[in-house]
Amino acid sequence: MLKQEARWLGRALAAAPLSQVSPLLNIGSSTRYFREIQQPWIERELFSPLRRRGGVVIHQDMKAADGVDVVGALEDPRCRARLSELGVRSVCCTNVLEHVEDRREFAHQLMEQVAPGGLLFLSVPRAFPWHPDPIDTLFRPTVPELMALFPGMRLVSSAIVPCGRLGSLVANDVPGAVRRLLKPGAGAATDAPRASMAHWLWPWLVRPFEVTCAVLERV
Repeated sequence: MLKQEARWLGRALAAAPLSQVSPLLNIGSSTRYFREIQQPWIERELFSPLRRRGGVVIHQDMKAADGVDVVGALEDPRCRARLSELGVRSVCCTNVLEHVEDRREFAHQLMEQVAPGGLLFLSVPRAFPWHPDPIDTLFRPTVPELMALFPGMRLVSSAIVPCGRLGSLVANDVPGAVRRLLKPGAGAATDAPRASMAHWLWPWLVRPFEVTCAVLERV
């Protein structure tokens, strides 16, 4: 997650009543180390302010690691059954939709996790390099394209958030940036489509990053 993206989502989260957003389910959360050390603005901008208000955050990811409360894939009925026991009110899903093959089915599962009257906080890259985890479908939606995945939900707020350039990304996460530069596509599925350097790196030396952010309400 980029800093400007985290700030936008944090402001949107802070603007919602606590009773509407807590407990908040964080889909594809990664580890505590990632959220608090590698990219500390995630914890600082999103989750710490919510906890200070008395809110509860539930972190879900496919890997068992420190800071992951519910382990499993959202597509797995057993994982969804576990989540249904936790009284989730709203859902945060950031930088995940570009990594799933069946976006419509995944979006449907996201909607199912949001309680009536609850909110869905979303972000997807709009202008950003190829970054497989384990795939990157290069889904880079506008707000209407993102909205089309969630029929029946009401748009509360949205923005295409400018997020700096490659230099700021490297400065904010030097170890991660060096790994990506030395081994582009490391961690990609063996059969995942691969981007050439012409598409993966060179344009981003000058082109600014952008992220599509939106808050939707289940009515």
